[in-house]
Amino acid sequence: MVICGNAPTNKHDNGAGVGIAEGGIGSVYGGNNPSDNSGILQYVRIEFPGIPLTATANSEINGLTLYSVGSATTIDHIQVSYSGDDSFEWFGGNVNAKYLVAFRGWDDDFDTDNGFTGKVQFFVSLRDPAIADQSQSNGFESDNDADGSTLTPVTAPIFCNGTIMGPLVNPSTTINSLYRRAIHIRRGSRLSVYNSLFAGWPVGLDIDGQKGDSPFQATANELQIENCVVAGMTTNFSTAYMTDAEAW
Repeated sequence: MVICGNAPTNKHDNGAGVGIAEGGIGSVYGGNNPSDNSGILQYVRIEFPGIPLTATANSEINGLTLYSVGSATTIDHIQVSYSGDDSFEWFGGNVNAKYLVAFRGWDDDFDTDNGFTGKVQFFVSLRDPAIADQSQSNGFESDNDADGSTLTPVTAPIFCNGTIMGPLVNPSTTINSLYRRAIHIRRGSRLSVYNSLFAGWPVGLDIDGQKGDSPFQATANELQIENCVVAGMTTNFSTAYMTDAEAW
Protein backbone atom coordinates (compact mmCIF):
# COMPACT_ATOMS: atom_id res chain seq x y z
CA MET A 1 0.00 0.00 0.00
CA VAL A 2 1.37 3.40 -1.02
CA ILE A 3 0.04 6.79 0.10
CA CYS A 4 1.41 9.99 -1.45
CA GLY A 5 0.81 13.32 0.28
CA ASN A 6 1.76 16.98 0.16
CA ALA A 7 3.79 17.43 3.35
CA PRO A 8 7.45 18.52 3.18
CA THR A 9 10.27 16.22 2.08
CA ASN A 10 13.93 16.85 1.27
CA LYS A 11 13.67 14.94 -2.01
CA HIS A 12 14.34 16.84 -5.22
CA ASP A 13 13.47 14.38 -7.99
CA ASN A 14 11.19 16.83 -9.77
CA GLY A 15 12.20 20.13 -8.25
CA ALA A 16 13.11 21.00 -4.67
CA GLY A 17 10.84 19.33 -2.15
CA VAL A 18 9.24 17.02 -4.71
CA GLY A 19 9.84 13.29 -5.02
CA ILE A 20 8.82 10.52 -7.39
CA ALA A 21 7.62 7.27 -5.82
CA GLU A 22 9.95 4.28 -6.15
CA GLY A 23 9.37 0.88 -7.70
CA GLY A 24 8.06 2.07 -11.04
CA ILE A 25 5.00 3.72 -9.50
CA GLY A 26 6.05 7.18 -10.67
CA SER A 27 3.60 9.19 -8.56
CA VAL A 28 4.72 12.65 -7.48
CA TYR A 29 4.72 13.53 -3.79
CA GLY A 30 5.81 16.36 -1.51
CA GLY A 31 4.73 19.93 -0.95
CA ASN A 32 4.48 22.70 1.60
CA ASN A 33 1.57 21.50 3.71
CA PRO A 34 2.65 19.91 7.01
CA SER A 35 -1.05 19.55 7.88
CA ASP A 36 -1.71 17.48 4.75
CA ASN A 37 -4.65 15.11 5.22
CA SER A 38 -4.25 11.87 3.30
CA GLY A 39 -7.23 10.25 5.00
CA ILE A 40 -7.72 7.61 7.68
CA LEU A 41 -6.12 4.16 7.75
CA GLN A 42 -7.09 2.08 10.78
CA TYR A 43 -7.41 -1.60 11.69
CA VAL A 44 -5.82 -2.90 8.49
CA ARG A 45 -3.70 -6.00 7.89
CA ILE A 46 -1.42 -5.95 4.84
CA GLU A 47 -0.10 -9.40 3.88
CA PHE A 48 2.47 -10.65 1.34
CA PRO A 49 3.37 -7.24 -0.14
CA GLY A 50 6.77 -6.28 -1.52
CA ILE A 51 6.66 -8.09 -4.84
CA PRO A 52 8.97 -6.48 -7.45
CA LEU A 53 6.96 -4.36 -9.87
CA THR A 54 9.64 -4.33 -12.57
CA ALA A 55 12.69 -6.36 -13.57
CA THR A 56 14.94 -3.64 -12.12
CA ALA A 57 16.80 -4.61 -8.94
CA ASN A 58 15.33 -3.19 -5.72
CA SER A 59 12.05 -2.27 -7.39
CA GLU A 60 9.95 -3.79 -4.62
CA ILE A 61 7.58 -1.57 -2.73
CA ASN A 62 7.08 -1.91 1.01
CA GLY A 63 4.21 -3.16 3.09
CA LEU A 64 3.04 0.36 3.89
CA THR A 65 4.86 3.26 2.23
CA LEU A 66 4.04 6.79 3.33
CA TYR A 67 5.37 9.50 1.02
CA SER A 68 5.13 13.04 2.45
CA VAL A 69 2.02 12.21 4.44
CA GLY A 70 1.03 15.03 6.78
CA SER A 71 -0.06 15.44 10.37
CA ALA A 72 -3.82 15.55 9.70
CA THR A 73 -3.71 11.94 8.47
CA THR A 74 -4.71 9.12 10.85
CA ILE A 75 -2.60 5.94 10.86
CA ASP A 76 -3.10 3.35 13.60
CA HIS A 77 -3.64 -0.36 14.27
CA ILE A 78 -1.80 -1.59 11.16
CA GLN A 79 -0.12 -4.98 10.78
CA VAL A 80 2.22 -5.80 7.89
CA SER A 81 3.00 -9.51 7.51
CA TYR A 82 5.48 -11.29 5.23
CA SER A 83 6.57 -8.19 3.35
CA GLY A 84 9.11 -8.84 0.60
CA ASP A 85 10.76 -5.50 1.39
CA ASP A 86 10.46 -3.15 4.39
CA SER A 87 7.35 -3.55 6.49
CA PHE A 88 6.88 0.21 7.04
CA GLU A 89 8.73 3.06 5.34
CA TRP A 90 8.31 6.82 5.52
CA PHE A 91 9.74 9.23 2.94
CA GLY A 92 9.40 12.72 4.36
CA GLY A 93 6.19 13.95 5.89
CA ASN A 94 5.25 14.30 9.53
CA VAL A 95 2.32 11.94 10.03
CA ASN A 96 2.04 10.34 13.47
CA ALA A 97 1.27 6.63 13.81
CA LYS A 98 0.59 4.14 16.59
CA TYR A 99 -0.09 0.46 17.16
CA LEU A 100 2.05 -0.87 14.32
CA VAL A 101 3.03 -4.54 13.88
CA ALA A 102 5.77 -5.78 11.54
CA PHE A 103 5.69 -9.58 11.26
CA ARG A 104 8.30 -11.65 9.43
CA GLY A 105 9.30 -9.11 6.82
CA TRP A 106 12.33 -9.57 4.59
CA ASP A 107 14.10 -6.22 4.85
CA ASP A 108 13.80 -3.52 7.54
CA ASP A 109 10.90 -3.37 9.97
CA PHE A 110 10.74 0.44 10.23
CA ASP A 111 12.61 2.58 7.69
CA THR A 112 12.63 6.39 7.76
CA ASP A 113 14.06 8.67 5.08
CA ASN A 114 14.06 12.02 3.32
CA GLY A 115 12.93 14.29 6.11
CA PHE A 116 10.37 12.25 8.03
CA THR A 117 9.67 14.00 11.35
CA GLY A 118 6.59 12.22 12.68
CA LYS A 119 6.08 10.41 15.97
CA VAL A 120 5.43 6.66 16.25
CA GLN A 121 4.49 4.77 19.38
CA PHE A 122 3.28 1.33 20.41
CA PHE A 123 5.10 -0.70 17.76
CA VAL A 124 6.33 -4.28 17.68
CA SER A 125 8.23 -6.47 15.22
CA LEU A 126 9.13 -10.16 15.05
CA ARG A 127 11.48 -11.79 12.53
CA ASP A 128 11.87 -15.15 10.82
CA PRO A 129 15.45 -16.35 11.51
CA ALA A 130 15.76 -17.93 8.06
CA ILE A 131 14.65 -14.97 5.92
CA ALA A 132 16.52 -11.70 5.34
CA ASP A 133 16.98 -9.32 2.43
CA GLN A 134 19.93 -9.08 0.03
CA SER A 135 20.31 -5.42 1.07
CA GLN A 136 20.83 -6.52 4.73
CA SER A 137 18.01 -6.51 7.27
CA ASN A 138 17.57 -4.27 10.30
CA GLY A 139 14.92 -3.44 12.86
CA PHE A 140 15.28 0.31 12.33
CA GLU A 141 17.03 1.87 9.36
CA SER A 142 17.13 5.64 9.08
CA ASP A 143 18.75 8.08 6.62
CA ASN A 144 18.43 11.76 5.95
CA ASP A 145 18.97 10.91 2.31
CA ALA A 146 21.08 8.56 0.21
CA ASP A 147 24.03 10.98 0.19
CA GLY A 148 24.02 11.76 3.90
CA SER A 149 23.44 15.43 3.17
CA THR A 150 22.04 18.10 5.48
CA LEU A 151 19.10 18.89 3.21
CA THR A 152 16.02 19.95 5.13
CA PRO A 153 13.71 18.90 6.54
CA VAL A 154 16.17 16.58 8.27
CA THR A 155 14.97 13.07 9.10
CA ALA A 156 14.27 13.27 12.84
CA PRO A 157 11.37 11.02 13.86
CA ILE A 158 10.61 9.94 17.41
CA PHE A 159 9.75 6.33 18.22
CA CYS A 160 8.66 5.30 21.70
CA ASN A 161 7.11 2.42 23.63
CA GLY A 162 8.00 -0.40 21.25
CA THR A 163 9.61 -3.83 20.98
CA ILE A 164 11.91 -5.01 18.19
CA MET A 165 12.56 -8.76 18.36
CA GLY A 166 15.32 -10.00 16.08
CA PRO A 167 16.08 -13.45 14.67
CA LEU A 168 18.24 -14.71 17.57
CA VAL A 169 16.02 -16.75 19.87
CA ASN A 170 19.20 -17.66 21.76
CA PRO A 171 22.95 -17.30 21.04
CA SER A 172 23.06 -20.60 19.14
CA THR A 173 20.15 -19.85 16.80
CA THR A 174 21.03 -20.37 13.14
CA ILE A 175 20.06 -17.21 11.28
CA ASN A 176 20.32 -15.81 7.78
CA SER A 177 23.77 -14.24 7.30
CA LEU A 178 22.21 -11.01 5.99
CA TYR A 179 20.77 -9.98 9.34
CA ARG A 180 22.56 -6.95 10.79
CA ARG A 181 21.30 -4.46 13.42
CA ALA A 182 18.39 -3.70 15.69
CA ILE A 183 18.96 0.05 15.13
CA HIS A 184 20.91 1.49 12.19
CA ILE A 185 21.04 5.30 12.18
CA ARG A 186 23.10 6.72 9.34
CA ARG A 187 23.52 9.30 6.58
CA GLY A 188 22.66 12.31 8.70
CA SER A 189 19.51 10.96 10.33
CA ARG A 190 18.56 12.22 13.78
CA LEU A 191 16.09 9.49 14.72
CA SER A 192 15.39 9.18 18.46
CA VAL A 193 14.01 6.21 20.39
CA TYR A 194 12.60 6.12 23.92
CA ASN A 195 11.23 3.50 26.31
CA SER A 196 11.73 0.55 23.97
CA LEU A 197 13.15 -2.99 23.97
CA PHE A 198 15.51 -4.41 21.37
CA ALA A 199 16.52 -8.07 21.53
CA GLY A 200 18.08 -10.84 19.49
CA TRP A 201 20.11 -9.16 16.72
CA PRO A 202 23.74 -9.57 15.64
CA VAL A 203 24.32 -5.88 16.52
CA GLY A 204 22.22 -3.73 18.82
CA LEU A 205 22.93 -0.07 17.98
CA ASP A 206 24.96 1.24 15.05
CA ILE A 207 25.25 5.01 14.64
CA ASP A 208 27.00 4.99 11.29
CA GLY A 209 29.23 7.82 10.08
CA GLN A 210 30.36 6.38 6.76
CA LYS A 211 28.23 9.09 5.12
CA GLY A 212 26.74 12.07 6.90
CA ASP A 213 27.01 13.34 10.45
CA SER A 214 24.80 11.05 12.55
CA PRO A 215 27.55 10.33 15.14
CA PHE A 216 28.15 14.07 15.53
CA GLN A 217 24.42 14.65 15.97
CA ALA A 218 24.37 11.97 18.66
CA THR A 219 27.13 13.62 20.67
CA ALA A 220 25.37 16.96 20.17
CA ASN A 221 22.23 15.39 21.67
CA GLU A 222 20.24 15.95 18.49
CA LEU A 223 19.41 12.25 18.35
CA GLN A 224 18.73 10.30 21.51
CA ILE A 225 18.34 6.69 22.62
CA GLU A 226 16.96 6.81 26.15
CA ASN A 227 15.34 4.38 28.60
CA CYS A 228 15.83 1.52 26.15
CA VAL A 229 16.91 -2.07 26.75
CA VAL A 230 19.36 -3.80 24.39
CA ALA A 231 19.50 -7.52 25.17
CA GLY A 232 20.54 -10.83 23.64
CA MET A 233 22.78 -9.27 20.99
CA THR A 234 25.98 -10.77 19.66
CA THR A 235 27.43 -7.23 19.90
CA ASN A 236 25.54 -4.54 21.78
CA PHE A 237 27.11 -1.46 20.18
CA SER A 238 28.98 -0.96 16.93
CA THR A 239 32.01 1.27 17.46
CA ALA A 240 33.10 1.54 13.83
CA TYR A 241 32.16 5.24 13.60
CA MET A 242 31.21 6.14 17.15
CA THR A 243 33.86 4.66 19.39
CA ASP A 244 32.18 5.81 22.61
CA ALA A 245 28.72 4.46 21.71
CA GLU A 246 28.32 2.47 24.91
CA ALA A 247 29.34 5.37 27.14
CA TRP A 248 27.10 7.70 25.15
